[in-house]
Amino acid sequence: MADNRLFLAFPADRLAVPLARLQDHLVLPGRRIPPEQLHLTLRFLGETTAAHQQALQRHLNRLALPAFALTLDRLGYFPRAGVVWIGPSRPPEALMGLADELELGCHALGTAPSHRAFRPHVTLFRHCNGTTLPAISPLTYVPERLALYRSTLTEQGPRYDCLQAWPLRE
Repeated sequence: MADNRLFLAFPADRLAVPLARLQDHLVLPGRRIPPEQLHLTLRFLGETTAAHQQALQRHLNRLALPAFALTLDRLGYFPRAGVVWIGPSRPPEALMGLADELELGCHALGTAPSHRAFRPHVTLFRHCNGTTLPAISPLTYVPERLALYRSTLTEQGPRYDCLQAWPLRE
């Protein structure tokens, strides 16, 4: 089996309609992310062997994933990537703790450590130039599951396929 380009994320399917409205309102240059691809990435894993993927899935099967809510209340821009995003100004401790736990677990399984600090966000647009972003009305987001995605790069942009999902628990 060939290596897969993988990442862990919370699907944002329940936010698809309000985020699509926000994208309409922003009218930014660049490529708009389709509603079915909106997600909040917890950890990008990159090219992953089948054996490493299976070990990761076994690890995730054993975790107790806490439920939490977060308020997406700020727009941001990553200039190097040309990405406009929405995220929380105050990420909940449960989310940050889970991100830390997953980082440690991935590292223990042999994944190279992430060189970037975790900044929770949902990408709305790619290939944007610097822009002034307006204040927005907050959106409450309660993720229901953590998903392992395969990312396939195509001429039309990346395609994401969910390989497995784990429910969050109260």
